[in-house]
Amino acid sequence: MNLPQIAVIHNWRNEDNKSGLYSIHLRITIERDSRYYKIPVPQKVSKVQWSGKDDNWVKNHSFAFEINAKIIEKKNLLNELIKRSYNFNKPLSFETIFKHLKKKGDSNSFYEYMQSFINNPPEKLEENTIKKYNTCLAHLKEFKKELFFSDIDNILLRDFHKFMQVKKSLQGSSCKKYMEALKRVIKCARKDNYLDSSQMEFLFDDVKIKVNQAKRTFLEIQEIKQLRAAVFPKGKEFLARDRDMFLFQIYTGYYYKDLPIFTKDQLFEDEEFGFFLIGSRDKNGNQTIIPLFKFPHAAGIIRAYQSETSEKSVFNPSAFIEEPAYNRNLKEIARIAGVKKNITNKVARHTNAQLWVRYGAERPIISKMMGHMKEETTKNYFSVNLPEIVEGTKRVDFGKLGI
Repeated sequence: MNLPQIAVIHNWRNEDNKSGLYSIHLRITIERDSRYYKIPVPQKVSKVQWSGKDDNWVKNHSFAFEINAKIIEKKNLLNELIKRSYNFNKPLSFETIFKHLKKKGDSNSFYEYMQSFINNPPEKLEENTIKKYNTCLAHLKEFKKELFFSDIDNILLRDFHKFMQVKKSLQGSSCKKYMEALKRVIKCARKDNYLDSSQMEFLFDDVKIKVNQAKRTFLEIQEIKQLRAAVFPKGKEFLARDRDMFLFQIYTGYYYKDLPIFTKDQLFEDEEFGFFLIGSRDKNGNQTIIPLFKFPHAAGIIRAYQSETSEKSVFNPSAFIEEPAYNRNLKEIARIAGVKKNITNKVARHTNAQLWVRYGAERPIISKMMGHMKEETTKNYFSVNLPEIVEGTKRVDFGKLGI
C-alpha cells in the first residue's frame, strides 16, 4: 500500500505579491499526485519569517507560537489517520483526507465524533431521529465526562445501559432506542478506522434490554357511541371536527397524519356494497384495502369535510390542525363525552383492529386492511382481494352496533 507523503509548504505557488505575505499549506502526495490543504493560521507569513524547520517553521512573527502549533496539530492529525489506515490495510483517498482535516475537535474523542455524526449524518435523518441521537449523547456525557475511542468496550456499554436504567429511570424501550443510536455511531466509527476489530468483537454481547410490551388502549362500542353522541358547549363547537376525524380514524385504521394525504383516487364505490379504500399508509407504504361500507357513518364524514377545490385531496385542509393540538383536543372531547380513557391519535387505530378481531373478521383479512402485507400494484390488490375482504368480513355488521 502506497502511503501518502506529507510536507509543510510556504507560498506553494512561488508567488510575488505586494504584501509579501503568504499562506501555509500541507502538501499531500499520493502516487505522485499532489494536493494542497490550506492550514488555518491567524496571519499570513513573509519569506523572511519562514524558516522551514520542523516544529519551528515560523520565527520572528507576533503569532509564531500559534502558527507553529496549528501546523503541528494538522500534521499530527493527518499522521494519525495514515497510521490507522496502515494498521487496517486500507488505502486513503484525497476525499477522505480532506474531510478528516476539516473536522474540528479532538480526533480521539468519541463525543466529538458523535457530534460530527449528528451534524453531518451519512444519510438523511428525520427530526425525531436527530433528537434521539442528541439525547443519547447528552446521557453519555452525564454518564462519563470524557469518552475516548480507546475506552469503548463491552463493560462500558453495559455500565451505560445500567446508568440509563438506574440513574435515569428509563424504561426498556427508551434504553433500547438510545443503545441502538449508540451502536449505529460506533459502527460508523469502525468504518472510519477509529476502532479496530478487536474492540468490536463481543462489543454488544451481554447487553440485554428487556422491553415490556405496551398495553394498547382501545375503545369499547359504548365509548364510541358516547363520542358520536357528544354535544359540545358554546365556544367548543370546533371539537366536533376533531371528534369526527377521530371517528374516521376508527373506521379506517388510519393514523391522523394519513388523513391529509388521503386522496380521491384511493376512494372507490362499489355498486353492490358501497365505499371502500385502496391505497398505502404514509408510515410504511404498504398497500391497504378497507371496507368503509361496514361503517355507515363514515360516508357522512366524507361529505361534511370533503374538499370542494382540490382535485386530489378528499378532505379540506381546514379540517386538520397540528397533531399535538389534535391530541390535546381529543382529551377534552373524551371528558365531554364521559369517556374515562386516555385518548390519543393512536387509540383510533388500535380500536379499529380490536373491532375487526372481536366481531369476527378473519386474521389474513385484517392484515390486508391494516396495511401489514405488501402487494405489487393497487390494481392487483383491488382485483384479487376485494372479494376476499367482503367474504372475510361478512359476519361483521357495525351498522347494527350503532357506530
